[in-house]
Amino acid sequence: MRDKMPDRRIVHHAHAVYLSGGDRLNIGRDAQWSVMAWEFEADLYTDLPVRWHTTRRPGQEIEAQVRGTDQDAVTAAFDEACAQAVDRARNPGKYGE
Repeated sequence: MRDKMPDRRIVHHAHAVYLSGGDRLNIGRDAQWSVMAWEFEADLYTDLPVRWHTTRRPGQEIEAQVRGTDQDAVTAAFDEACAQAVDRARNPGKYGE
């Protein structure tokens, strides 16, 4: 049992997918959105102002994902993640792929 009511926070998300040449793929949804989350939800949603990563998908697309509780930090990190995703799509050897 909890001794207090858990906090709800707004978690901001950003997502983009790039083709192997660095062109952005239209995935049919907004690049950024926000959702309410409880502080105890899985995937470490509410623990940091921002976290991001890029991932190579099996079809050779590069995915940039950002999430966090600070909207300005998420927006800034999204620009950085997209730049890395484009570089990674154009120069896979640089990233060991």
